[in-house]
Amino acid sequence: MNVKSNHCAYVLHGVFYFLLTIITQLYAQDVSQNEQLNFSLSGYYKNLFIGYKTDEYFSEDYTQKEKLLVTDVNRVRLSPHCDIGQNIVFHADIDNEFIISNYTQSKTFDATWIGFSYDQLYTDYYDYRNDTGYYRLKLHRAFAKCIIGKATITLGRQLVRFGSGKIWNPLDIVNPMSPLSIEGAEETKGVDALRFELYPAHFFEVGFVYVPQRKNNEFGDSFGNSVYLLRNKVVFGNTEIALLAGKIMQRNIGGADIALPVYDGLLRGSFLVNKDGDSTYYIAGTGYDYSFESGFSILLEYFYNGYCLTKNDKLYQAYSETFIYGMNEQRYRTLAYHFLTYNRHYAGLTVSFSGASLFSASATSILDFEGHGVMLIPSVVYNIVEDCDLTFYMLYAIVAGNNLSDFSSFDNKPALAAEFKYYF
Repeated sequence: MNVKSNHCAYVLHGVFYFLLTIITQLYAQDVSQNEQLNFSLSGYYKNLFIGYKTDEYFSEDYTQKEKLLVTDVNRVRLSPHCDIGQNIVFHADIDNEFIISNYTQSKTFDATWIGFSYDQLYTDYYDYRNDTGYYRLKLHRAFAKCIIGKATITLGRQLVRFGSGKIWNPLDIVNPMSPLSIEGAEETKGVDALRFELYPAHFFEVGFVYVPQRKNNEFGDSFGNSVYLLRNKVVFGNTEIALLAGKIMQRNIGGADIALPVYDGLLRGSFLVNKDGDSTYYIAGTGYDYSFESGFSILLEYFYNGYCLTKNDKLYQAYSETFIYGMNEQRYRTLAYHFLTYNRHYAGLTVSFSGASLFSASATSILDFEGHGVMLIPSVVYNIVEDCDLTFYMLYAIVAGNNLSDFSSFDNKPALAAEFKYYF
């Protein structure tokens, strides 16, 4: 049994729930008269079953071999939400998860379901593991938001996303997303951050994000090594232009994103420049999506990652060592806030249909030019009853040659998944 906790965990959890309790008590008597307090409790239950065979399975002692991996995830998410008038919001997503698998005691399980976190202000979960099961209670989101005039301040664990990309998003540097992510952006781990947003006019907005980072395993003297980002967005008619600049630990970044209508579709493009000491590298992407009246839509994207694993020995070494030895400050500084792809050039195509009220489907194809691989991801969603969905999807890849590819794990070895989800 492993109980992870520290002083910050108790303080931050305590402050959040103490404020929520006090505010509830202060306004409880006036709810019927002034309607200043609005408390709600929602959530969902999810069952996710995944099975696939891989030759990149790593046991607890890091022995590599072929194995059929079977996983059944059961998650109950409770989402208390409290509005104080129209200006103050408290929100949390609290997860109870029980994962059954035949590889619980392995490095592959750790990398897939636990991850290698180091940047959180506090370790937020209780967990228990045996040979076939893994249970954890974790705080997925927890933030307080205050609206003051044309400004919004958000403090706590939140999802910070920038840019207009869909399959890839070069400006989404705080929460980089992989198109191979099993559960998508909704389940992406957020960051403990302070976010300030100002809307001085309907066509202009300014945003600032601060994400503290550890230094020597402490947060007390970490200001020089933290994340500071400033974003400006301007809207000219139907065209949106955003500029991003700041510092991510020891590297300076700058980038831009543009989205504009072209032939009734949306053309998007973005780039990010990273300067780390004497090294400068680029990340860029462009895409076009178009929706038909029949309910079909098509999306085409290209992604370039100038700081990939196969072109950077230091990055590749830190990535490999993390699976063996776990995360530490040095490896975290090397890996954090990067798009960890093996190669540089990718293209993606998504065709989707959502014209039926109870049925939707999509198929995504991703081409890894340098890895000589192609990934296929078809999915079907059926709405059984109101607030209840059943989803089937598959990941299947074909990789030619011996070059490293992000798709090698699924080369002629399809991953099949079924998901049942009920919202309450």
